[in-house]
Amino acid sequence: MPVGTYEVTIEGPGMAKYTQKGVAVTVGAKLDLPVKLALATQTTTVTVTGEAPILETTRTAVSTTVDSMSVASLPVNGRNFIEFVLLTPGVTRDPRTGDISFGGQRGTLNSLTVDGADDNNTFFRQTSGRTGSGRAPYQFSQDAVQEFQVNSNGYSAEFGHAGGAIINVVTKSGTNNLHGTAFEFYRDRGLAANDPIVKLNHALNPANSLRKPGYHFHQFGGNVGGPILKNRAFFFFDYGGQRNTQLNPVVLSIPTIATPTTFQQQAIAYLQARADSWTRGLNQDTYLLKGDLKVSQNHLLSVRWNRQNFTGLGFENGGTTNSAEHTGGSLVNSDTVSGSLTSTLSTTIVNVFCYNWQRDNEPGQANSNLPEATVRQNSVTLLVVGRNFFSPRFTNISRHQFADIVAVSRRRHSFNLAPTSFMTAS
Repeated sequence: MPVGTYEVTIEGPGMAKYTQKGVAVTVGAKLDLPVKLALATQTTTVTVTGEAPILETTRTAVSTTVDSMSVASLPVNGRNFIEFVLLTPGVTRDPRTGDISFGGQRGTLNSLTVDGADDNNTFFRQTSGRTGSGRAPYQFSQDAVQEFQVNSNGYSAEFGHAGGAIINVVTKSGTNNLHGTAFEFYRDRGLAANDPIVKLNHALNPANSLRKPGYHFHQFGGNVGGPILKNRAFFFFDYGGQRNTQLNPVVLSIPTIATPTTFQQQAIAYLQARADSWTRGLNQDTYLLKGDLKVSQNHLLSVRWNRQNFTGLGFENGGTTNSAEHTGGSLVNSDTVSGSLTSTLSTTIVNVFCYNWQRDNEPGQANSNLPEATVRQNSVTLLVVGRNFFSPRFTNISRHQFADIVAVSRRRHSFNLAPTSFMTAS
């Protein structure tokens, strides 16, 4: 069922009508309502307007739900919704890859599911677009997230292929009311003052100190959602943009030579010509379009398209001893098309069919074709020049996923059957 707050009404011949309001259905929840119908000697209605939260006695998974209020209200640097996972117990940043680590395990052991579809890069074993690992900022803006669930242990076998945790995300949908939001986050070196230490260093050594290093961080976007046909068809669109410029300073510390030889002078001139500081750019545009259609009383169709275009200029390498020719551009171009058809076949059988197509191209570019060389003096690295050893590269993924799940309820027993679930990749 779509996440949200529901009013449950139960009635039968000769029984009093039962109504319970404020039933919250969160992502991945399995609710058990302890309903007791009383005999109706006359027109009688039992209405429950408020009580303790419903306990999920039918589920044993260890999980935490980050609801829509938390996603919308809590601040997060970079607007990547995956950062909210750090609010759950036993979760920290993996220092090895930059991903999220659950219980000390590698971040590459996790799995991300968006609207019921697998959303992982099978080459790097990270999320699509490698978001959250220090590369692309996000695949879609946090404003497009309704809520998500973090399953850290004991989760259902239907999720699968994860030794760490399952992050189950639900994106927003349109409603009968037209709504929209907009945001802008702007930060620039022109708005910041030099701190006292930078001023002192500049006064002592103006040639080698940096004042107000180049920095520009601008994030902006918004969304709109509403009805196409009231009570039947809805749309939701979200856009997020980022323009980020950072200075990569290069510090060349050549020991003073009293009487340098001709070869030493040539070597020093060669290094000085390649030791200029350079600029890194992290620019991105993301788009998400979702449509929901109530085909009939028993059939709900949902389709989502998501595009991510990220350009990381000078992002293949970095550091104070890396020259500009030792880096290159990191690109991410991903498209995702997913759809699900939920069919209530009877009062005890529900069928969900899902399809997902994903393209994740992440080529890496090189700024030079010269051989890679590391220049050292007394075991200390002075400068690294030439093309780095892993660029250029091409990691392109295209895959399809089909899944069909049948949920059957028989008296006190419930079964989830997955007769069809497979992926094809190239």
